[in-house]
Amino acid sequence: MIKEKISTWGENLGLLEGMERLSYLVDLSKSSTTLPEELRTDDRLVTGCVSKIWVDVGLKENKINVYYDSDAMITKGITRVVCECFTGASKQEALDTTIEDFAKLGVRELLTPQRQNGLSRLITTIQQRIEIL
Repeated sequence: MIKEKISTWGENLGLLEGMERLSYLVDLSKSSTTLPEELRTDDRLVTGCVSKIWVDVGLKENKINVYYDSDAMITKGITRVVCECFTGASKQEALDTTIEDFAKLGVRELLTPQRQNGLSRLITTIQQRIEIL
């Protein structure tokens, strides 16, 4: 399920060129986030990111739900895509997914090395939080 979602997002993003792809990610960030403002606390921050990203995870009917927000537009768009890929998956599938699987999104090449590190930290943080559910 996660790999299929990554492929679908990657195909959709792949239809867009450089700045168009960034504009699309900004457009994605304009929709509501899934983490209420009162839950945007330090313990939910993803460390190692240039921008602030807050994530939380939960299980509902044995399926992962990932809740998120960010203070930066492009980062929030990318975070939305990553979180939507994890949401609805089983715990085991989420833990079996690798950072390399997300390369198919085709966004890493648009990011500075610091922001690439942030993307990796986001994925790792989500998986660490899933692991303790």
